[in-house]
Amino acid sequence: MIKQILFCTFVILMGPKVLHAKSDIESIGDMTQVMIPAYALGMTMNESDWTGTKQFVAQFAAMEIVVNGLKHFVPEDRPDHSDKKSFPSGHSASAFSGAAFIHKRYGIKRAIIPYIAAGFTGFSRVYAKRHHVHDVLAGAAIGGLTGYFFTSRQTGTSTQVELSPESVALRFNTTF
Repeated sequence: MIKQILFCTFVILMGPKVLHAKSDIESIGDMTQVMIPAYALGMTMNESDWTGTKQFVAQFAAMEIVVNGLKHFVPEDRPDHSDKKSFPSGHSASAFSGAAFIHKRYGIKRAIIPYIAAGFTGFSRVYAKRHHVHDVLAGAAIGGLTGYFFTSRQTGTSTQVELSPESVALRFNTTF
């Protein structure tokens, strides 16, 4: 039950960012910037990886603080001139933080599709004239770095009990 509550809370908090899209490409980019981190959080919950859940929340919060702080202190005009919150791209930061988290925690094989989707998210922001290329690259760097530095690799641990007529053995195996 706690898994579903945490997941729904995350989606509800991210949902309003999806409502203003004007084109299909922008709409898909709006969705992927929510779906990638939601997928990353869902992975931790699906695997009962509570350490990973805590790390995800910490890295995502750090990413949001950095992005919103820079948007406040670096008033850059958007290409569509709608406001002065272009730098950095929060959509790209969100998407790349989720992909980088998956990469660092669970390995590159599980992060390939999220990285591709994150790249599309960045493309969609430039295509929709909501960001300059450097805004998207900065957002991707912020998301990638927070995802990397706040996350540790999940280690695999197993326990075996061996029985024989002469002895009983308990063996622990771990992967670093």
